[in-house]
Amino acid sequence: MRPLEQRNVRFIYLLTCLTLIVSAGSLQAQDFKNSIASSDFDFITKDDPSTFEKLVFAGQGQSEMPDKRNNGGLWRDAYRFTASFSDHTKVDLFVDSKDKDRSAARHEAMRYADPLGKLPTALRQGVDRLCIHWGGKTTTAFSDQGLIVIYADNASVRISNHDLEETIFHESVHAAWDAKHAKSDRWKRAQSLDGGFATLYAKSKPDQEDLAETALFAFTIIHHPQRLPQSVRTQLETTVGNRILYVEQLIPLGKPIHYPVQRSETADP
Repeated sequence: MRPLEQRNVRFIYLLTCLTLIVSAGSLQAQDFKNSIASSDFDFITKDDPSTFEKLVFAGQGQSEMPDKRNNGGLWRDAYRFTASFSDHTKVDLFVDSKDKDRSAARHEAMRYADPLGKLPTALRQGVDRLCIHWGGKTTTAFSDQGLIVIYADNASVRISNHDLEETIFHESVHAAWDAKHAKSDRWKRAQSLDGGFATLYAKSKPDQEDLAETALFAFTIIHHPQRLPQSVRTQLETTVGNRILYVEQLIPLGKPIHYPVQRSETADP
């Protein structure tokens, strides 16, 4: 090879390396603040099948109702309902009874029954209880192991933005999977191998929000890839590919999203 050709080859090689470095930098986190509120993607649609079957009133009485607004203490009088699903899972829904009758509480609980039914069985079987508070237009949902807490007025905003199903999914990941997976050695290794994050929110709280943020994108890529632009899928597969593979082990491509389980089974497939 002549000297000029050698210089040209070296130049092309260096240019390629520089392009890869710049590209890698741009993939450290998507421009999305988080997967729900800062994108227009319809990860879960109104036409997706739901396993919800029935909602049964289970009584009224003092119940643990965590509220991050600190209004009224931990224990509240609540209407209790049990939602049953065709995959043999059940979720208890507690609705604050303050200034509301049983009919209004049932109507409110029904707003969450169908979105819960759209969750993959592997997620829903790890959700034991959903607590619903009135008001809270700007108060976002939160979770603990087995528990989701949501605010009715904020849920109305989410519904108007077509985001309620995605909100339930996100919080269900916290409720069902965080305890076992979010700080596991395998998840941490996947984070380390990937280096980047799906969203800025995940990047800002890698120990608390990365799994929940990544899981919704991963679920969509695995089971509904057509709902994300090819450019976004490619970027995510490059940025968080090992974590997508991790999530795929929990909701495998070759396995139905909904499948019958026994209530004695644990929250993980």
